[in-house]
Amino acid sequence: MNIRISGGDLKGRRLSYEKSNELRPTMESTRLAIFSVLNSRPQHISNESVFLDLYSGTGIMGLEALSRGAKKVFFVEKNRHLCKKISDNLNLLDLEHKSEVICSPVNSFLNYGKVEVSHIYADPPYNFKEYNKLVEEIELNQILNNNGIIVLEMSNKSKDFIYKKELYDCDERTKGDTKIKFLIRKIKV
Repeated sequence: MNIRISGGDLKGRRLSYEKSNELRPTMESTRLAIFSVLNSRPQHISNESVFLDLYSGTGIMGLEALSRGAKKVFFVEKNRHLCKKISDNLNLLDLEHKSEVICSPVNSFLNYGKVEVSHIYADPPYNFKEYNKLVEEIELNQILNNNGIIVLEMSNKSKDFIYKKELYDCDERTKGDTKIKFLIRKIKV
């Protein structure tokens, strides 16, 4: 199957991926909506942005960020076959120098991979229930920089997530059966 980059310098480039029950690539219309919201905020993607794509799958969100001018993208995916495919696509697009593919479970990376980023995108499997723990690990390990943004993609039926209002402002959008939460880090004084 093919997936197409929806915006930026690489708009229209098609990449192949193998269809799998485990893989649920973010739809192009959802990607366009996410980047439209990001572009309308001070936290837009720029040549200073460092983007973290958690549960990368096809890597399309990180590739979208690179296409839109991000300085660097970290792709975190535990499936070795998918990591290889992401690396192959980065090489094909000549973007390997602006990226790093980490083949690791997300929680291991968050606890041991010392990075600081401006944007975090997380699209775990739809049956995922640990959004609170995920955001806590991001906070505890100081991965998101001051005034950064976390984008969480989840099932519209997901009700378990409660964000910390003292740390984040939240903007929520719905696209079909998908809920997208934008957690905007409040500036630490």
